[in-house]
Amino acid sequence: MLMNDSSHAPKSVSRSRVFTLVCLFTLAVGSGFGWRLAAPGPQAAPPPQESVNLLSSSFAVVAQKARNGVVNISTVDAPTPQGSGGATGSGFLIDTDGHIVTNLHVVQAATRITVRLADGTQYAGRFLAGDADTDLAVVKIQPRAGLQSLSFGDSDILRVGDWVIAIGSPFGLEQTVTTGIISAKERVTDRRNTLQQFLQTDAAINPGNSGGPLLNLAGEVIGVNTLIASRDGSYSGIGFALPAQTVRDVARQLIERGSVSRSLLGIYVDRVSPQFARVYGLPKETGALVQFLDDGGPAETAGLQSGDVIFEFNGRPVVSDRDLIRDLAATPGDTTVTIRYYRDGKVRSTELRTEERFSPPARAGRPRMERKGGNANSSDDERPTDRKLGIEVATPTPLKLRLLGLENLYTDTHGALVTSVSPFGVAAEVGLAEGSLIVSVNRQPVRNQVDFNEITAGLKSGDDVVLVVKRPANGRTAAGDRRLATNYLSLTMP
Repeated sequence: MLMNDSSHAPKSVSRSRVFTLVCLFTLAVGSGFGWRLAAPGPQAAPPPQESVNLLSSSFAVVAQKARNGVVNISTVDAPTPQGSGGATGSGFLIDTDGHIVTNLHVVQAATRITVRLADGTQYAGRFLAGDADTDLAVVKIQPRAGLQSLSFGDSDILRVGDWVIAIGSPFGLEQTVTTGIISAKERVTDRRNTLQQFLQTDAAINPGNSGGPLLNLAGEVIGVNTLIASRDGSYSGIGFALPAQTVRDVARQLIERGSVSRSLLGIYVDRVSPQFARVYGLPKETGALVQFLDDGGPAETAGLQSGDVIFEFNGRPVVSDRDLIRDLAATPGDTTVTIRYYRDGKVRSTELRTEERFSPPARAGRPRMERKGGNANSSDDERPTDRKLGIEVATPTPLKLRLLGLENLYTDTHGALVTSVSPFGVAAEVGLAEGSLIVSVNRQPVRNQVDFNEITAGLKSGDDVVLVVKRPANGRTAAGDRRLATNYLSLTMP
């Protein structure tokens, strides 16, 4: 279970394990600590205790350097019938004017905010602005004396395995320092909100750490501790921090304009699978695959289509769909941009003006269709298609569409209607759902069940397969009809 405002407790390790970690660490960054390698010749390795002392000293230096910029935040919430509540969290100063970054969930319900510095000095905090999409907020204090702020580092250059330090107030214990490593990058914990692409860390964070900084060994902020994966609300070894590149941009906009402006193209994108790249003749399996487009959105108006693969956005390479999402989030709305993309293996380019999206709607997940009525397969010749894929399909007829509750959706009934999906099959793994209409297999049009059977009969184990499917989507067209989405689903024959 993912929880806000949480973290974990340090684990003890043996002296031999510490020394092994230290050796690996010093191989990577030893020169940065001022170590000198002697001229060629026999040279003994540093004694174990010296190595431990050196690493310990580096952590202590960062902790001492950063502590005055880290704050404790306590709140009193608006009274309810159950009484008044409150929260304890963390934050850090980003300038000497008194602007503090924290998590929105720490302060969003507060009627009173108290900020306490490392030396015990207390200030009344004022909620300045927040951004629900990233769970970030800025709180302002009016300094009576000089403040020490923290600087942002470059979270893009972080590597899995890099050392990090967390400072905060777990369980109200202020200025608690824990250490760990970057366990993974670009973790999306909620597919409905891909703007949150977390750094995963095993540095211990617990309730009260939320909003506090995650630091590199230069003492720079490379993330804001936000979530943990936990069964009981306490540290289980997996924490998540929003990367500094996101935090810096969001904080700047919250201070300057009180809200965050992001670009909207009106498209829904996915990763480019190896199968899709091979079947559609792409030079590499990179880019953002356009699954479907909003009617009348900037992308559709500019001529983009489902199946296009965006590989460059405003001169910046798009390696994955997440790159494009980050680029759009960092680009203010109502901006003219240039997009380069592949269509049928050929490079195309277009210029368009984005729309502004202050609070973008969450992307709906793939719906699972619930069968309405009896068995959609009325005779043996309408029985399943491909048991290897784990699906049954049929030629769409008014009866079958009515049994699935789709009689008013598919006006063009060319295709193979998916009437059943096994939860254990490969088709289910890629998101194919009951009620979908398969209109193409490996670029070959599918008009009915017979076409589908003939095409799939020639496929063997290990073959790449790209299905083009239509499925029900949220919303309605300008004419009032229920919307259809076109998806490209990639798989390998089992």
